[in-house]
Amino acid sequence: MEKIATDIYTFSELRSSGFTYVDKTEALYAMASGESGKQFFIARPRRFGKSLAVSTLKALFEGRRDLFAGLAIEPLWDWSKKWPVLHLDMGSAQTDTTARLERRWRAILANECARNGIAFRDDENPATVFENTINDLAAASEDGRAVLLVDEYDKPLLGHLMKPDVTEFRDELKAFYSVIKTLEAKLRFTFITGVSKFSKVSIFSDLNNLNDWTMHSGMATLFGYTHEEVLKYFPGRIHSLAEANGLDDKGAFDEIVKWYDGYKFHPTAKPVINPVSLGQCFQNREFNDYWSKTAVPTFLIDILKKHPLNFASIDITDNRLEAYEPENPDITTLLYQTGYLTIKGFRQMVGMRKYDLGFPNQEVQNSFVSRLAPAYAGLEPDRAESAQFAAAEALYAHDVPKFLKALKAFFANIPYDLTDRQNEQMWQTIVYVVLKAIGAGVWGEVKTHDGRIDMVAEVPGDIYIIEFKLDRPASEAMEQIKGKEYAGKYALSDKRITLIGISFSSEKRTIVEELVEEFAA
Repeated sequence: MEKIATDIYTFSELRSSGFTYVDKTEALYAMASGESGKQFFIARPRRFGKSLAVSTLKALFEGRRDLFAGLAIEPLWDWSKKWPVLHLDMGSAQTDTTARLERRWRAILANECARNGIAFRDDENPATVFENTINDLAAASEDGRAVLLVDEYDKPLLGHLMKPDVTEFRDELKAFYSVIKTLEAKLRFTFITGVSKFSKVSIFSDLNNLNDWTMHSGMATLFGYTHEEVLKYFPGRIHSLAEANGLDDKGAFDEIVKWYDGYKFHPTAKPVINPVSLGQCFQNREFNDYWSKTAVPTFLIDILKKHPLNFASIDITDNRLEAYEPENPDITTLLYQTGYLTIKGFRQMVGMRKYDLGFPNQEVQNSFVSRLAPAYAGLEPDRAESAQFAAAEALYAHDVPKFLKALKAFFANIPYDLTDRQNEQMWQTIVYVVLKAIGAGVWGEVKTHDGRIDMVAEVPGDIYIIEFKLDRPASEAMEQIKGKEYAGKYALSDKRITLIGISFSSEKRTIVEELVEEFAA
C-alpha cells in the first residue's frame, strides 16, 4: 500500500519520510535549467501542489541530491552548483491592515536571513528590506546570484477583494514586488505562484519580464495528476478503494475521474485530478466532497448574488480568462482561477479565442451549488436542505407538480435585490443551480435543429424538457417546445420525456403558471 499524505507540502519531509511523490521534476527542469528563461509565474487553484513545487525547487537549488534519487531530474542537473534560496511563503501574510502586512513581511525576511546565515538589515520601507536581503544573499553565493521563490504571492490581497481598501493593498504589493525586476541581474532563478493572475497594469506592471506559463501547454499537467500518473503511482490505493466500495479497480478509477478529475489548464492538454482531494479519498476509502472542507469564499457568493451567472452556458474570451483587476474582479475569471470552473472546449475566431467553461467534476459542482442555491434563495442552510430534498424526491419519483411546488419554496424567499434585475436567464440560472444541487443532470441552451432548449434535466428513467417565459403565459413556452420539436432530440433515449412550460412573474418574483405534458412519440 502506497504511503500518502495530504497535509505535507515540504518536499524534503515527503521524500525522507517515504511518502509517495508523483515525479514532476522533468517539468520543473524545463524552468529551472535556464534554457527557457529564468523568471517564471504560474497561477493555479488552491490544493493543487503549488507549495510542494516551490519546496521542490528550493531543495533543488540548495543541491540536496539525496532527495532526488531516482527522479527524472537527477541525471540532468548539475549538482556541483548551489545557490542561496530566498523562500517567501506569503500564505501567512494575510492581514487586516497594510501596516500589519509590512510587519509580517519584515518577519518573513528576518527568518529567511537567519536560515541562510546572513545579517538582517531592516528599514522603514519593506521593499528596501526585500532589496537588502536579495543583495546580501547574492553577495554570499559563489556566482553572485541568489534564487527567489514566492509562494501564494497574492494571499495578502485576496481577502480584500470587493472591499474599500483593496487599492491600498494592491499598491503595497506592487511596490514590494517591483524589487524583483530591479534586481533581475542578482537572481539566478525566480518562481512566483499563487491563485490569481492580475492584469499587467496592476501588481505586475513592473514585472513585464516574467515568463507567464499559466497557460503554457508544457506546464498544464505540472500541478495535479494525470490519469497515467494515478494508475502508475497508486495501484494499491485504487484496489483498496475498490474493495471498500464494492467495485473492481476499473470501476473505482472511473469514479475517481468522475469525482476529482476534469481540470484543464490549457485547451489541448490532458485533464488533471485534484491531488489533495484524491489523497483524502484514498485515506477515507470513500468518494465524498472534500473540496468543501474549505468553505467557498464569501466574496464569490456575494458577487454572484449581485450578478447571477448563467452556469448552464458560460463562455469567455481569452483576454478576460487570463487576468483581472483587483478593484473590479470579473466573476467568471475569478471562478476559473479559483478552480470552480475549468476549460471544457474552445472556439478559434479571427484574432480571438473563446473558451467554454463548466464545473470540472462532481466534487466541485456539489461543493459550489450546495452553497449557491440557499444563497440565491435567501434560505437558512437547514431550510434549503429540506427544500432540496423535497425537490429531489419529487423529481426522481416523477411527481412534477410536487417538484414545482418544492421549486417555488426557493423563489418565495429570494431577496428583492437579486430579482430586481430580472430576465429569463436569471430565473433559468436559479433553476439550474437548484437542479444541480439535487443531483440531476442539467444542460442549458441545448442546441437542436430548430433552436435552443432553455433547459434539459435528466434523472434515471426520465428526461425533462423545460422552457421559461417571463411575464408571458406558460402556453407560449409549451407551444415553442412542441412547435420546434425539441423532444425529437431525445426520442430514441428509451426514457420517459416530459415537457414543462414555466411562466415567471416579475411582479410576484416567482412561478405563476406551469404546463406539463408527457411526450408521445
